[in-house]
Amino acid sequence: MSDLNMLLATALVGTSRASLPVHAGTPLADALNRVKGDGAESTLLARAALAGLAARAGQRPLPLAPPPDPAPAELLPEAPARVARHLIAVLNTPMLTEWLGLCGAAGWRVPHASVPDLLDWGAHVNEDLRATLRPVLGERSRWLAGFSSDWRWLRGLRSGEATLDEMEWDAATEAGREHLFRALRAADSAAGRAFLTVHFKAEKAGVRKRLLDVLAQNWQAEDAELEPLLEETLSDRSEDVRAQARRLLQLWPDSAYNLRMTGRVGSMLGQEKVGLLGKLTGQRKYTLSLPDTPDADLKRDGLEPVKHPAERLRHLLSAAHPVTLMTALDLTPAGLVNLAAQFEGVDELVRTVFASAAPPVQPAFPELAELLLPRLKGSFKHWRADLLALVPAQRREAELHAALRGHDSQLVLALLRVLPRPWPADLSAEVVRQLGRAICKAESQYAAYDKNSDWDPAWIQVLELAQTHAAPDAPRPPPLPTDAPDYARQTLDTLHASLDLRAQMHADFAAERKA
Repeated sequence: MSDLNMLLATALVGTSRASLPVHAGTPLADALNRVKGDGAESTLLARAALAGLAARAGQRPLPLAPPPDPAPAELLPEAPARVARHLIAVLNTPMLTEWLGLCGAAGWRVPHASVPDLLDWGAHVNEDLRATLRPVLGERSRWLAGFSSDWRWLRGLRSGEATLDEMEWDAATEAGREHLFRALRAADSAAGRAFLTVHFKAEKAGVRKRLLDVLAQNWQAEDAELEPLLEETLSDRSEDVRAQARRLLQLWPDSAYNLRMTGRVGSMLGQEKVGLLGKLTGQRKYTLSLPDTPDADLKRDGLEPVKHPAERLRHLLSAAHPVTLMTALDLTPAGLVNLAAQFEGVDELVRTVFASAAPPVQPAFPELAELLLPRLKGSFKHWRADLLALVPAQRREAELHAALRGHDSQLVLALLRVLPRPWPADLSAEVVRQLGRAICKAESQYAAYDKNSDWDPAWIQVLELAQTHAAPDAPRPPPLPTDAPDYARQTLDTLHASLDLRAQMHADFAAERKA
């Protein structure tokens, strides 16, 4: 029995019932026997303290782990100090992605001293933002990421890789699996489709929904090869998963799902005879009737039984791809809009045009959007910006300038959000000028919630967008009036400071790239 166990046995019995043990045959025996206290209890405690200390401190040191391999040599040159100085100012701000984009375009990497902060930033943003960071991190960053679980996102898939670590996939949360699949799809979409085909059915409903969400966010024409999987998913146990599968199948005009939908429309339609005016205008008048034959795929395709033919038609208009409808029914864009209008289905057609407008956008969509814009009513007016995203750029820019002149902050915000950065200089100057006009009399940020104020929450979001998207060299408008509140001055000064910083940043990058 060890010295410590002997002392423990005596303590359990009690010194009043057992005498202190005599230690022998151990390296610590003589030292323990020499320990004396004021009584049996204190002697026992003192000896236990010595034995415990020896047990902790008297162990042989564990063998050292082998040192890690040194970081590999860098393949990219470091960003020059002239541009790297801006990184400190823009770190953890919306301007960081612009700096990263300029750095990547120049073929440079971030300085080593900034790597830990950027790895921390990458751990808390989505994969789209990480995509701006990955190209400029360099080899040492990837080596360093192996020493922290928080930086695991960089140790995973890199651009050009086409496999996923099965152990990492198994250990990942639902959100983590979404990120891993998103990175795989960004690196190699074909590998992403192959991975989905193998793993999709075995995942939980939450993961299945997330994986389909990734497909929906960047649908590609080649994804049509997933149709058998998506068709099978129409019978999934989860309604959320089934609904997302239907939305994906709707994106492919030639899918069996769309053909079933248009077949149902065709079986309902009849044509009335038209008079001379109808023949001259080319407009058709339709009749509707529900088919007598039961439809076995009705519920599987997300349709419920209805009593009125017009209600069924509206459901079909919102579920079928517009191009498939026009092809199957031999309709022009105007003919499809007139059909929808005749049976009060314009709202449903607007919804399906927006839902089906995945790249590449079909040639008929700009005309459909133009025809539907004047028909937007009620709650569907907020779809105006989405429809304008489908029309030619010149038409959209004219609408944006009209919205700025009319101080329509909601439409201005919606249209500006879809414009790539940086905005044209003339548009940037007009946005800044209108921001100054809107905020001119605002006493504080809370003025945005005053119903009589020109400064509303939409303008606040336009202001935030302008800080990162307006052309940094755009001409500045005249200063605010002398009686403008301090809040108005400070707010516009902040905007100008952001634009000045970005202008200097662009100038420094341009100068260093020429050097």
